[in-house]
Amino acid sequence: MNTPESRIERILHAYVDGELSAAEKSRLLLKMETDETLRERACDLHRTKEWVRFSFEHEMAPTRTLPGICQRLRKTPLSRLAASLLLALLAFGAGWLGHSLRDGSPPPQLVQNGAGHITRHVILHIGESDEARFSSLLARAKQILRSYQQPGVQVEVVANAGGLDLVRTASSRHIDEIKQLIATYDNVRFIACSKGLQRLRESGMDPMVIPGVDAHEPAADHLIQRLTEGWTYIRI
Repeated sequence: MNTPESRIERILHAYVDGELSAAEKSRLLLKMETDETLRERACDLHRTKEWVRFSFEHEMAPTRTLPGICQRLRKTPLSRLAASLLLALLAFGAGWLGHSLRDGSPPPQLVQNGAGHITRHVILHIGESDEARFSSLLARAKQILRSYQQPGVQVEVVANAGGLDLVRTASSRHIDEIKQLIATYDNVRFIACSKGLQRLRESGMDPMVIPGVDAHEPAADHLIQRLTEGWTYIRI
């Protein structure tokens, strides 16, 4: 449906992707100057895309965060808006990707959000070929699935790059475990990056994934979509 809301959403996506013409960008920036909701949404989209881009660089994320980014953004003059958005991306992206559940606690957004409502959607992302990480990821998925069995809870495991070794039949040591999770829980989904599998295929490696694993879309596209929908993101 081509509603005004869906149209402005498409424009904002084009803006953060650098696809607007100079005239279109100028009109949008002028509108953002007086529309706080629009600025907030642009900030959210920028943050989301940077989280994903940063996570695919395979770098260690700093653990410190710089709070108040969006609050400062609201007060930023138009002449400094683009520069402020870029700083927000770098600072917030680095801090957020330091988040993990090493202490075994449940994801904060799975328990309660700021409005007092429970949110029930979690993505576990693995991008490295590491047995300890694989075991940690599967243990965390089981913990969430067993602890939160109320309707609506959804868990997705997204594997790309080296993380594809977790879900490939030629390399995974967890085939039976993953099959059992998929068979036992109808609210868990394993996703293998289609682009990563294609690269493996082109290099002569076996790209076949464990039965039940979805391998029909790029991991980056899927993560961006889920993050814009408000899912809790955890990189293992």
